[in-house]
Amino acid sequence: MEEKRTLFEYLYKNLREQILTGYLKYGDPLPSMSQLCENYHVGIRTVKDVLAALKKEGLIHTEERRPSIVAYQPDREVQKEHAIRSVLERRHTILEVYKTMELIMPRLFAFSMVSCGGEKVSLSFRQLKQSSKKEITVRWKAFPYTSAGLHNLLDASDNLLFRDVFTSLEICARVPFFLEFRNSPAFSASYRAYKDPLWMLEAVNTGDPKEVRRCFQTMYHAIAGDVKQYMEELAVMVPFPAEEGKNYYYWSPEKGRDHYYMQITRDLIDKIGVGTYRDGTFLPSEAALAEEYKVSVSTIRKAVAMLNKCGFCHTYNVKGTQVTLFNDDATVQCMKNKVFKNDTLLYLSGLQFMAVAVWPAAMLTAESMKGEARGLLEKIEQPGAVPLDLIMHSMAEHLSLRPFQVILQEVSGLLHWGYFYSFYSDGSTQSNELNRRCRKAMDCLLEGEAEAFARQLSLCYCHVLEVVREHMVQCGLYEAKNLVTPNPEDWEETGE
Repeated sequence: MEEKRTLFEYLYKNLREQILTGYLKYGDPLPSMSQLCENYHVGIRTVKDVLAALKKEGLIHTEERRPSIVAYQPDREVQKEHAIRSVLERRHTILEVYKTMELIMPRLFAFSMVSCGGEKVSLSFRQLKQSSKKEITVRWKAFPYTSAGLHNLLDASDNLLFRDVFTSLEICARVPFFLEFRNSPAFSASYRAYKDPLWMLEAVNTGDPKEVRRCFQTMYHAIAGDVKQYMEELAVMVPFPAEEGKNYYYWSPEKGRDHYYMQITRDLIDKIGVGTYRDGTFLPSEAALAEEYKVSVSTIRKAVAMLNKCGFCHTYNVKGTQVTLFNDDATVQCMKNKVFKNDTLLYLSGLQFMAVAVWPAAMLTAESMKGEARGLLEKIEQPGAVPLDLIMHSMAEHLSLRPFQVILQEVSGLLHWGYFYSFYSDGSTQSNELNRRCRKAMDCLLEGEAEAFARQLSLCYCHVLEVVREHMVQCGLYEAKNLVTPNPEDWEETGE
């Protein structure tokens, strides 16, 4: 199993390569520390450590209260060779990223437009609109404004994952590298069709989510074809070998959520929700849990304290810790805590994201999953099983696009099913409404109805989003109202 790179290594290698390949040129300012935190999903401490390492290497110059400046000034030909070699070594990953963007991003843009309304859409593209009277070449040089408009549109949806996913894909797609060569014959088709970046503003101004989705899908499809052709031409032209390496796409939404005690807390919540530890029973002793999770007793105490704060348990002196499932009073108090609020909003964002993104994933994998559907159905019907989680695990295994697979796996990792199943007295059983919906999805899969399979899975996530969101709003998390339920009837089409 491939080990995750540390966040330091991820940011360091990314910025270093942008400097060495000339994307960030001599004298250019780096994004601010807060921007780096947002764009790369890392903490401020990681950013400071990376900037210090780059400064020590002589690649940047830093001054207090001023932006960091690129100090590396290589020979132009050397830099060009480095940039081309870097792209060719990643050509398979880059093409998979463009295909993943074609499948995911048009849906996210369309849904964001619907959920945030006309005024926010106009504000999102304000900078791009201001450049409308300038020459086309000037508009493309101001490409960051175009990208910023799309980022703003995704932010306006109030989903905490949409922009994060987009940024990670943009970074890996090497968009700035290919923009420099958009006048190459290899890019003639997409450049003729999309030579003016204002088409993005015109598309969203139609107010039609299907039209927005169609425009962006067409764009990504055309660019992916051009990028493939250009890299094939480069591979023949360059005088040096460029061996393709491993998968280079990496993304994780788990910033600040990787402490051992938080992992244990979520695992215990899952076990409570699915009925491993039933309401009114007592958890194993702290010593027994410490042995089970291979951690210290103090780590277990932190996890148990978190369960108490969330309302899943109550700890008594001498007796131990008793399962109480969701306690509304405790949850109300929980929602006054910034960390718990963000954690819950991230959870709801994950549900909303999956309601949108599961459609193309299901369409890609339905045919290959059909052959294993009977075996999957047997697993789903086992006591304590979490059907939707099992279906998504199988789907991820059948996805051939590695970036899409990584995204689904990472978002699925946020969705601890105990949060949902704890609302029901029978926990995860076949009488549960979600499980009935999952069984309906499996029936569609067995019958070879891919579109119906995709739609049912989307509706499964919509159902969970609505149940958890409404409860959290009642407990004081009013921001959750902004995470609206996707409606496939409004913005999806069959026959894709």
